[in-house]
Amino acid sequence: MLDLKYSSNKETYFMMLMIMSILVMFEMWALSGYSRCLESVALNSGWWMEDYLSVSMVVLTSLIVLASLIASDDDFMLESSWGKFSLMVVMVGVSCVFFFSCSDLFLFFFFFESSLLPTVVLILGWGYQPERLQAGLQMIIYTVCGSLPLLVLFSSIWFLGNTDNLIILRGMGLSFLEGYSVFWFMLLIGMLVKVPVFLVHGWLPKAHVEAPLSGSMMLAGVLLKLGIYGICRVVWCVGNPPVGLVNMIMIVSLWGGVVCSFLCLCFHDVKSVIAYSSVAHMSLSLGGILSFSNLGWMGGICMALAHGICSPCLFSLANYTYMGSGSRSILLCKGLLKSIPSLTAMWFLFCVINMGCPPSINFFSECMLFCSIMGFSTVLVFPLFLLCFLAAGYSLFLYSSVNHGYQSSNLYCYSGLSLRFLMCMVESVILLFFLFLSLDLVFL
Repeated sequence: MLDLKYSSNKETYFMMLMIMSILVMFEMWALSGYSRCLESVALNSGWWMEDYLSVSMVVLTSLIVLASLIASDDDFMLESSWGKFSLMVVMVGVSCVFFFSCSDLFLFFFFFESSLLPTVVLILGWGYQPERLQAGLQMIIYTVCGSLPLLVLFSSIWFLGNTDNLIILRGMGLSFLEGYSVFWFMLLIGMLVKVPVFLVHGWLPKAHVEAPLSGSMMLAGVLLKLGIYGICRVVWCVGNPPVGLVNMIMIVSLWGGVVCSFLCLCFHDVKSVIAYSSVAHMSLSLGGILSFSNLGWMGGICMALAHGICSPCLFSLANYTYMGSGSRSILLCKGLLKSIPSLTAMWFLFCVINMGCPPSINFFSECMLFCSIMGFSTVLVFPLFLLCFLAAGYSLFLYSSVNHGYQSSNLYCYSGLSLRFLMCMVESVILLFFLFLSLDLVFL
């Protein structure tokens, strides 16, 4: 069965744009290697931040924005609303790029929250089910309530330090928050909601289920990285939180990741499984950053980047499975191997990458994270091994359930995959398998 659709002029344009963007991104990433550490930042203006962390996140954002537009087949064919749809996706990407680039606290907070509005518009305007209003409302309540204490603390830091520039605050070495666990918790809670950490993650699965494909890809690929990047910047700027608070956050995060991994084996909705696996992977990334070691910092950022590429691709595969079978239920969408073998091949590659198959960047990031977290506390060894084991379990469960078994009757009349989608997936696989070659250039 031929499973490639006809490529129109618009599709050819997007494929050329994707190839050009990949080349530009590699060049940007190579240039960021000259900023070996955060203290060697080169500033072009008063608010611009340029180091390996910022450039990596900007590159990731650009890649996910292009991939989300390319992979949205249903919205791609709607000529009347394509302009509005692409505008909302680009607005999310632009707000995230400014967030990753700014070096002032209040611009940092403004762009941190401004990405919420176009994301909610995407969910409400292009969501598939009536529950999208509830999903958007939950997302607003969680993020706004978590960010209000953050605004108060940013104002206090500006008042006490007489500046809101992150680099100047770093040089001043402020220590007025040391020992105050309540203030540190208020400072971190807005970031932890965006990660999201277990117990404040309730908005994420609902938003993923109700969002269109581009919304899910932007949520998983970019918006979850806002919290990780924010924690990195706050810790770098203000100092280390109290040890007791760090221990509590790491225990809740890692054991919450174990609970979410068990839930991945219980759900029948493909998007819910991928969404809860995001909570488990981001808990590992957060644990590495809060271990306050160079290896943990490097592993946490690598895990965030790897998840930012792999998880959106899994959501796009789930969307194509839904388009072919008419259902997102694992019990109903089966037998892809018989009808669409190229889609099954993509499912296999991204599932093994998601479980940390060498030589993918996921494998190297997990190795670094395990070493750094076990060095921080041997008590956390047991949840780490459970996270590793369960990641392989739900990845294999997802692949075998969707691609094997009896064939759904709806798959017989499915027209196949688009060429631009396959090119996007192949480029993502190449990035994930060969990104480790640039680790010494960028991070060391």
